[in-house]
Order: sequence, then C-alpha cells, then structure tokens
Amino acid sequence: MVYNTTILSRLLLVIGCCLSAASSAAPDEPAVKLSNNWYKAAFDTRFPPAMPALPAANGWVVLYKNKADLMGEQYDDVFRPVSSALNAALSADSTVNPFRKRYPAFYTPANNRKRLDCPVLGVPFELDDKPTTQEWVIAFSARQCLSDDESAKLRQGDTEPHQWVLQKAANGKYRVLAEGDGSLHVLNHQKEQGYKEIRTRLVLKRAFPNDELQCGGAEFTWRYRNQGYYLAATEIMAQDCQPLYFPELTDEAWQQAYNEYARRAKVLVDQWVK
Repeated sequence: MVYNTTILSRLLLVIGCCLSAASSAAPDEPAVKLSNNWYKAAFDTRFPPAMPALPAANGWVVLYKNKADLMGEQYDDVFRPVSSALNAALSADSTVNPFRKRYPAFYTPANNRKRLDCPVLGVPFELDDKPTTQEWVIAFSARQCLSDDESAKLRQGDTEPHQWVLQKAANGKYRVLAEGDGSLHVLNHQKEQGYKEIRTRLVLKRAFPNDELQCGGAEFTWRYRNQGYYLAATEIMAQDCQPLYFPELTDEAWQQAYNEYARRAKVLVDQWVK
C-alpha cells in the first residue's frame, strides 16, 4: 500500500508540473500567439492604482481584418511582464533610439533605475515579416513609476501609459522604432521595405507638464525608409480640451473655441517634432 501511494504521489506531481508548464508562457512571449493576418492592430494597456484589491496591470490587442471591419477581434491579457534584459534594453546606451532626445526625462539614470523596478508589460508581434528579427510593443506607467509621490500610485491609475516598439536584430542589437503615449496602432496595408506603418500619440500634458495648455496632442503616422521610420503625417487632436476650457459652448462658438485650442496645441506639437 505504501508503494502504491508513493507511485500515485509521484504521478500526480509529474502531471501537476506538466499542467503548470503548459499554462504559463515563456518570458517575453504572449499567452496567446497573435495572428499575422490582419489589416490593423490596436495595442492598449491599463495600469490600475497600485492597490492589492485591484487587478494587476494588463493589456490587450484588437485585430481588424480589413478596412471595413469596425469591431475587430479582441485578445485580452496578452501583455506579460517583460524580462529584465528586455527592460534594460529600453534605455541601454547600445540601443539605437531616435526618440531619446524627445523624451529626455525617461532616460535619466534615476528614472532608468525606477523603471527597472516597475511593472513593464510587453507583447511580441510581427512588424517586418522577417524571421531574423523580433519586435515587441512594450508599455509602462510613467505617471506611477516615475512619481516621487507614493500616495499618488495608490490614488490614480494610468490609461495613457508610455509605449515603445522595440526590435531585436539577429546580431542581438536592439533599436526603438517608435515611442509614444496612449494607444498604439500598426497598419498592415501600406508597407515600405517590408515594414508596417506605425501610428503613435503625443499627449501634450505629459510632454509639456509645466505649460499652461494641459490638453491636446497629436497622432503621428510613421513609415519606414532607409533603415528607420520617418514622420509621414501629423493629425492635431484637441477633443479633450472641451471639458477643461469650454464645456458649455455649442455650435459655432464651440467650433471657434476648438479651433483656437487646436492652434495652440499645434504650436507645442511643432516644437516637440523639431
């Protein structure tokens, strides 16, 4: 009887280990492998207030089959904590990053150390259809991670986290191909040199926290050329200015106010792009 019980215990242990291994993906790998057959992919992450009673930071991807597909298919919880090596690559001196000068606060030694101790999520996806490279969308909450106000992390979440598109080449070298705040979209309909189009957002209250204008931003369209992405189009956004500055206006008065705040937003966007 003792012999049979021992065998049964070992068998259950083996089964449990196998089930555990099957249910968890490897670091930097998604829980669900995303299809490559899509017209547009929308990447979003949310970082709730850092309270034990609330769910952990999470992210999802919506894949749209074609231009007429307005709903898409949503894949929940596909973002996973990135490995320490991938996290470190975001700010490594050896990583090529043309956006570093546009987000200087994120790359100070002190903030680099903070990010290494913060929740950083990523999901791999196919950007260039080349088997020798790997790409990830990576996100973290600058509002929660870089703040010196510990109580703020408990009070507020972040629905506009900072995001990178990071690529690893066959030789092991990394480069940042895109960087922005909030939602990030990748479009498969217009490739250049095999690379898909990327759309990022600039949130002015994040980029210019001390400016009088605390709303507005832009959506940037990036296309690939000559070993890197170039800015192909800019769309100014000022929709979030209404509740702050002209909540009661309607009709022509609303349009005039919107145009004025869009003009002010464009001044800051142009300053950021230079």
